[in-house]
Amino acid sequence: MSPKGCKRFFVTYIILQLCLAEQNIQHKARINYKLKVGHISDEISSSSLANCLIYCRMQQDCITVSFKSPTENCLLSSNDTINDSSEIPGTPTSLIFADGWTTMTKMRYPVFHATGQYGRYGMTFEQAIQQCIDYGTTIASPTEVIQARSMGYAFCACSWMSNGSNGLVVQNYSPGCGYSETIKYCSRSKANVFCKLV
Repeated sequence: MSPKGCKRFFVTYIILQLCLAEQNIQHKARINYKLKVGHISDEISSSSLANCLIYCRMQQDCITVSFKSPTENCLLSSNDTINDSSEIPGTPTSLIFADGWTTMTKMRYPVFHATGQYGRYGMTFEQAIQQCIDYGTTIASPTEVIQARSMGYAFCACSWMSNGSNGLVVQNYSPGCGYSETIKYCSRSKANVFCKLV
């Protein structure tokens, strides 16, 4: 294989790994910040940020990774740097400025979408309430769905909310879903459901 072909294969391999690591998970990136020592739960050698994310995904309590190339340092943490606060806005207390590091934290949305035992668009409002209870939580409010959207959440399926309405949230226009900067309301007699994340 030619050097150019090797490079193309390597880039494709990294993109594939990153796609696997990010499947249904979004991350918030902070460039030139790394985890503070007290927040590191594990440290491993990793050839790429994509591999670092995969290692994190394989550990149940891992939320945040810090990676630096070419040293191949990968730091893992169960600490959520997105929700930290600091005297300096935008600088989480669990991170320190460090050139060359990239820190990525899983976005934890306050809601999740469910169809449950009924299948797509199969629940009445009462069934939707019970479905969330069966999951050990409660049905989400429109405010919680809007909060999730503001964090980057999107799901193009009409779903019940606690006020008895159903709607969907999108980030970008698509022919099947349209677009709205808030909840795009539906008027279905049966829908899916947004439940609160416990």
